[in-house]
Order: sequence, then structure tokens, then C-alpha cells
Amino acid sequence: MDKNFRIRLGVCFLLIAALGVGVMVRAAFLMLVPSDRLTTAMNRQFRQDPPRMPRRGYILDRNLEPIAVSMEVKSLFANPTKIKKKNEVAHLLAKALRMPVASLREKLKSERGFLWIKRQLSDVELEAIEDLFERHPTLTLALGLDKESKRFYPNQSLASQLLGFTGLDSNGLEGVELFYEKDLGGTTENRKNTDGRTLVLTIDKALQYTLEEELERGLKETGGIAATAMVMDADTGDIVAMASAPTFNPNKFGASNALVRRNRSVTDTYEPGSTMKPILVAGALEAGVVNPKSKVFCEYGRMQIGKHWINESETKDKWGWLTIGQVLQKSSNVGATKIGFLFGPERTYQWYKKMGITERTKVDLPGEAVGSLARPEKWSKILQSNISFGHGLTVTPLQVVRAYAAIANGGHLVTPRLVRQLHSFEGQMLREIPRGEKRQVMSKKTTEILGAMLSAVATDEGTAPKSAIPGFLVLGKTGTSQKPVPGQGYRSGKYMASFVGFVKGVKPNYVTYVMIDEPRFPYYGGEAAGPVFRRIMTAALAREGVSPDLSLIPADSLGKNEVDPNKVQDRFVAMAAAPAPPAALAQADDYWLMPDLSGLTARDVMDLFGGKDLQLRLRGAGNVKRQSPASGSLLKKGDTVLVRLEREEGLP
Repeated sequence: MDKNFRIRLGVCFLLIAALGVGVMVRAAFLMLVPSDRLTTAMNRQFRQDPPRMPRRGYILDRNLEPIAVSMEVKSLFANPTKIKKKNEVAHLLAKALRMPVASLREKLKSERGFLWIKRQLSDVELEAIEDLFERHPTLTLALGLDKESKRFYPNQSLASQLLGFTGLDSNGLEGVELFYEKDLGGTTENRKNTDGRTLVLTIDKALQYTLEEELERGLKETGGIAATAMVMDADTGDIVAMASAPTFNPNKFGASNALVRRNRSVTDTYEPGSTMKPILVAGALEAGVVNPKSKVFCEYGRMQIGKHWINESETKDKWGWLTIGQVLQKSSNVGATKIGFLFGPERTYQWYKKMGITERTKVDLPGEAVGSLARPEKWSKILQSNISFGHGLTVTPLQVVRAYAAIANGGHLVTPRLVRQLHSFEGQMLREIPRGEKRQVMSKKTTEILGAMLSAVATDEGTAPKSAIPGFLVLGKTGTSQKPVPGQGYRSGKYMASFVGFVKGVKPNYVTYVMIDEPRFPYYGGEAAGPVFRRIMTAALAREGVSPDLSLIPADSLGKNEVDPNKVQDRFVAMAAAPAPPAALAQADDYWLMPDLSGLTARDVMDLFGGKDLQLRLRGAGNVKRQSPASGSLLKKGDTVLVRLEREEGLP
């Protein structure tokens, strides 16, 4: 072997040795020194992470009180293609999550690179999974935890039909959550998230609470199967409160049925009965076919039309000649029929359409119903008679409220509104939501004449004395309609009882509507719905700081000590100052929402937190002055709540 060959062989050997050493050094570097780039590549190879979702915007009431918020929770996902011992992993997960082994085994058979094992874990489940990962670290190559947003309704059933609810992906499924999904849900473009916007509603949470309490009370008093009510500002169209009963908890919407989730004010139609009579009279006044001095003969309570008979609601009502105002005060069906005949089918039809009857109100809620009203050329005499006193057509409660708002505000048909502002997720005000169309549908003079007529309804001589509010002039109308069965006529003994009205000369100019479905007794609108109207409207006026006019309380009542003016004034002051009390500590799974404890006694606080897995520490005596955490904070099991109580100065 010559010398040159040995040199070349030695050089090759040295190069190979150097290359081997370099590979070994690089391998050691990769194993010992962390690399974000390589970690990302490894994760991409062994598991597929779920996409990041934008945070869902909050929903606040008109006073910026939260009524729908989002919590950060964790969910468990898997890449089944990287799991070899699927049966063993299924048993481990089943024990940690308390899920059936069979269902987990079936999930892990998937050939997909990503799937959810369980969404929105509770604290107990999360702790079990984290413990499992500590004991079996290799599981993290195919399993992982990711942060998600979970919707939480801190007031539980409050405004539930109006708010709606969200699904597991935090997408709106009903109510405001669905209608404003594009704003609340946020967007994702080019892997960049833009958080959802926060909605500020027109709803007053405290009045909403009162309205729902009174609806439940009304059902108990009358034995009704369902009820709905709302309060709307007649001048602006802003809905201040709206609810149906029975209700449901949107935190657990799966435990409810579709019937209780319906927002009856918007989605349900019914025959309105006598609440349509003032709307008919308004059209007749506008057309000049009647005036305040006009009289109609009411046939002593019974009128024949062909082979049919029109009767008053009570056989004792045998009216002769009545003025137009008395027709409304006594709620005469025969009188309304006579006015309807004077007005005529074509004009009645066109007038109802002009007043928004059987037309969409354009409220910002999904699923709005329209109702039904036959074309005038199809009206027989008996159908025209029925339509005159609110049968033979169907409407939504919101359509009725909107029509009465036009009477209350001087003749303008307003568009209902539920959302007043949009804020960024961080809380910066972005824009006002403009109010909808507002158009003149009748003269102010007509509304004044009609208002004077309606003021006689909530009196001892009218059909709704129980709707009267001491110190205020209530203008309204009762409705008692039979429930029809398609193809079978009307159901005997099944009624819809309602009252709709407003208070003259006060601001805000609220119209309040109450309807009880199938009250057993009493079943007339003035007796079943009237008292509920009175309590809700009284609370609404007190909430706005409107004081009663004591000069409107009849002198004979004062003389008989039936109404104490001082007690009336004190009651309004107390109602105005009282916040909506928390019926219970709002909870979703292992979380509670910290309420505002200001002014509560030690006993109140202990009752509120009793039985909860929280550490309550009270200091001092008297009423609550300070608390920690602050109102609106989320509490977990085991958290400590500090409450400081102090006595008012001058009190023992």
C-alpha cells in the first residue's frame, strides 16, 4: 500500500469520525436543550389542538347589571389515532370522569385527529384528569386540556325566555342570544380572534324580578296554566320588562321543555277579546262615524245575526242605549258589534293593519309570530261581529301593547326595542342602537277622547276596579276571550283573561300588559289579570320615583279610612328603595355569583350562604357595609367570603 493511499484513507477516516461526533453532539443538543419550534412540531405530529374561540360578549341590563356572563372552564380532547391501548385508556377516563366505559371506548375508535372527550369539566372532573396526567404522563401525547368559555346566567330563571341560552360551542340558540349572535359571538379571521361585543338591554332587572314574581303569584291566585306580562315605554318603544310563566333556568336548559322556553309575548297568538274594542273605537272616531256623544242601542244584552245570537259576557247585563264610552266601560259585545257595522269591514281591516294588528312589530327577538285576520271580502256578518269584540282574529300580546302605546303617546306607532347599546368586550361603549320607526297613526285629539273613555274602566262602575291604583288615573281595558279549538269551535270553560293599560300624565309613560291562560277562578280579565297589572304598574311607578297624586284618592274613601294617604306615600317610597332581593345564591355547577350584600343583616347573609361549601366570616354587628369579594365576582367551592357589619349612627 503506497504512502498517498494511506494518507487519503486517513483523511476519509477522520472526516467520517468528525461527522459522527457532529451527529452525536447535535442529537444530544436536541434532547437536552428545549426548542419551542420542535415542541410545536412534535405536538403537531402527535396531537391536534382544538381551535381557539373568541370570548362571548356579556349581556347587561339598562343599569349595567350583568344578566349573562361567561366563565373560563376547561375541556378534555383527544387524538384517537395516537392511542394504542384504547381499552385501557377508556377505563382510566371512565373512572376519572364517571362516564360509561362503552361510550368512551366508542369515541376512541374514531380515526379523526381531534375530538372532544368531555366539554366544560367541573372542578372535580378537572382535578381527576390532572391527577391522571401526573400518574400517566404519556397520556398527554394524545390527550389534552383546553380553555373554553361557558355561559352563565347569574340570576338563574330571570328573563330566561327573553335572553334565551347558548349551546356547548357558546353559540346562541334562542332569544337575544340567538338574535344578536353575530355581535355576541365574535369572529375569527386568519386565526385571529375578535372577542364578542357586550349588549346593554332596555330591561330593568329589578322591575323584571317584580314582574316575574307577580306572574307566579297570579297563577297561584287564579289556577291558570300559564301567563305572560310586559312593560313597555310608550314614547320610545323600549321594553322594560317581559316574561312568561312558568319559566326555566337557562343554566340547565336541557332539563326544561319547549313550552316553558317560549317567549309567549312574541311567539304565541291568541284571540284578544275585548282589549280590541278601544282599537276599533279609535278607528271609528278617526273616520268620523261616531263621536263621544254618539249612542248605540245594545238590544238589552242579546242580538240576533242570522241564525246566531250575540250575547253580553254576563246574562245580567241587559244594556239599552249606551254612549261609545259606556260601551267600553261596560265592555258591551252588542255595542261593539253596532260600532263595527257602522265602521264597515274594509275600513276595519285597513285600520287594524295600520295599527300593527297581525303585522310584525320588528322587535329584536327571533320567532315573532304574525297572527291572522281574514281579508274583508271574506267577512260574513257574524264574523264581522266577532272581530268587533276581539274574536275571529289572532294577535300577539306585543301587537296589543304596541297599539295601546299609540293611544298613550298621542297617536304614534312605535317599534319595540330590547337592545340600547353595544360595548366592546372590555367595556368601551361602541354605539347606540337607534330606535326603530315611529309613525303617526291617529290624531292626538282621538287619543285624548279615547283616554277619557278608558279612564272609566278601572272604576267601580267599570269592568276592572281591581286594576285601580290609589293616587293615579289608570286608563285601560279588560279582555276575556274563549279559547278556540281548530275545527271544533270554542272550548267551554277555557278562557284567556287579560288587562292592558297605562297611567295618565306620568313619565316614563309605561304601558303594562298581563294575560292569564286558562284561569279557573276568577276568569274574567278584570278580576284575574287586573290585580297583577296593579301590582306590576305600582312597582314600575315606584321604581321610577313617581309619587301618587293624593288628590286623586276619592274623598269618601279617605273619610271612611279605606285609604290612608300617608301609608300610600310610604309604600311607594319603600318600593322605590327596595332592590330585587336574591331569591337564592345564583349557581352554575361548582360556581356561585357573589351578590351585593349591602344593607343586609347578619341573619340575611347566613340564610343566603347557608348550606353552601363556602367559608363565611362575619365581623361586627348591624348591617353589611363592606364585603369581599366584590359583587359580581365568581366564587368556587371552599372560597372565603368576608363580611363587615356596622350599626347606623345613633342606633343602639
